[in-house]
Amino acid sequence: MRQSQTAKQEAIAAINLLPDTVDFEEIVYRLYVLNKIHQGLRDVEQGNDIASEQLLHEIEQW
Repeated sequence: MRQSQTAKQEAIAAINLLPDTVDFEEIVYRLYVLNKIHQGLRDVEQGNDIASEQLLHEIEQW
C-alpha cells in the first residue's frame, strides 16, 4: 500500500512539490497533514476504525 520511503524522504518529497515561495507555516502544515494521513492508515491497518454509521452518528452530535 505505502511506498517504502523513510519519513525523511517522504517529507522532502512533499516539500519539493511546493512552490519556492511557500512560507514556513505552510510547510509545517503540509507535514502535519501528511503525518495525520499516516496515522489514519496505521489505525485502519490495525483495525482501529469505526463504521460509517457510527461516524455519522458522532457527527450529528456535534
